[in-house]
Amino acid sequence: METILPTAEEERAAQMLHALGSPVRVAIVHYIVEHPGCICNDLVLRFGRAQATISQHLAVLRHAGLIEREHDGHTASYAVDRAAFGWLVEELQRFRPGLE
Repeated sequence: METILPTAEEERAAQMLHALGSPVRVAIVHYIVEHPGCICNDLVLRFGRAQATISQHLAVLRHAGLIEREHDGHTASYAVDRAAFGWLVEELQRFRPGLE
């Protein structure tokens, strides 16, 4: 019997999907898409969560490669990595032929 191991692409997709497995993180991504350049405090105020909690969610999304952080002095702003989301959509499209 052949042993099947996940490819690097499958591992990357799984990490991204895992990061999006939290409704709060999905909502954070939606907010960042609509408000590129937002800062953590914007998210804290809108989501009513502790700064440490929001920072933790942002770290998971960054680690998965879904968002980017840019520093301007002491302030960090966030934007969605459009190329990463495009790649993930393409990767998910690979399921389509077997589902039709």
